[in-house]
Amino acid sequence: MTDERSSKLLHDLRSKCASLKSAAELYKDCSPAEKKEMLALMKQAAAEITGTLGKLENGA
Repeated sequence: MTDERSSKLLHDLRSKCASLKSAAELYKDCSPAEKKEMLALMKQAAAEITGTLGKLENGA
């Protein structure tokens, strides 16, 4: 993996983690309907984080 590619993946990872953290902090103040939507977004972010970690691990 090139340093440029690695740097981009790390940047993406930091951004996705920050988004997930923000969503988790907002979750407690959401209505039940909003919580359901927020959980779906958080699950999607977690899946993207897992995918990015896999790319880093495999040197993609």
